[in-house]
Amino acid sequence: MREKTVFVITNNSKFFFRLNKELKKLGIPFTILNLGQRIPNVDSIVLTTLKEVFKINNYNKKKVNFVPYKDEENFDKYFFNFLKIYQCGFGNHSKLLLSIDPGKTIGLIVFLDGHFFYSKTFYNKKELLSNVKNCVKNIEDESNGKLKLTFKIGRGVFPLSLELITEIYNLFGNQEKVIIYLINELKSSKFKFHKLFQNISKHEASAIILALRKGIKVNEENYLKFFELKKTDKEIKEKLKKELNYISFLNNNIELLKTLVFGLLNCKITIYEAFDIINQKRLIKQFPK
Repeated sequence: MREKTVFVITNNSKFFFRLNKELKKLGIPFTILNLGQRIPNVDSIVLTTLKEVFKINNYNKKKVNFVPYKDEENFDKYFFNFLKIYQCGFGNHSKLLLSIDPGKTIGLIVFLDGHFFYSKTFYNKKELLSNVKNCVKNIEDESNGKLKLTFKIGRGVFPLSLELITEIYNLFGNQEKVIIYLINELKSSKFKFHKLFQNISKHEASAIILALRKGIKVNEENYLKFFELKKTDKEIKEKLKKELNYISFLNNNIELLKTLVFGLLNCKITIYEAFDIINQKRLIKQFPK
């Protein structure tokens, strides 16, 4: 996705100030055009106000998409919707994957229909859950209640992981389409991929690594007993063994991991395509010609 040029056309100084700040913070390139100036004939998103959009008429309707800001509209929600279009495209969306690296500082990365949507760092659980709740609500408003939620939560700080799962079930537990995986964090902070990206923290980078791992699926009935089940449940013990093999493969193939992270963050591949690539590489190693 993300193969669209961003243009900003506005004389509204307050709107421009906030827009400029958010675009630069995320490293999103954009070009400022004057009202009346022809919009270049390229696939593009134009950020302007609702009042000004009607004054713009010099453009190719097949190439240009407007995202107008209404007076008194919640700017955070407006920018969220722009970012969704920029990163993941137009249309209704049905799958949201949220990967969380818990700790004193919490990393989050969000994929929408497999496309990298956004990442963020939080300094407490309350801020994280507020962001997650708002994200889900905004996407749900357009999905007619058909949104499938998948959470991948690192289990390195297990008490916090359990708290997060409890809160998630409290927020979304009435939905049948909530899936939660507990992820082994083995060496997830070993890879310093955040140093390769200007706008990704080390905690967000760890969340990306966790997103690429399979983990152990849990539910409302068994997640509180996970440590006990690790020792007694044969099925879970077998899954843990497979999970460790999967992690070892990725940890031993750093260039592959680096390629996948670059592909995901630059919106060249989806998370689902990344899983396919990993499985293909594992098969090739298992059954070489």
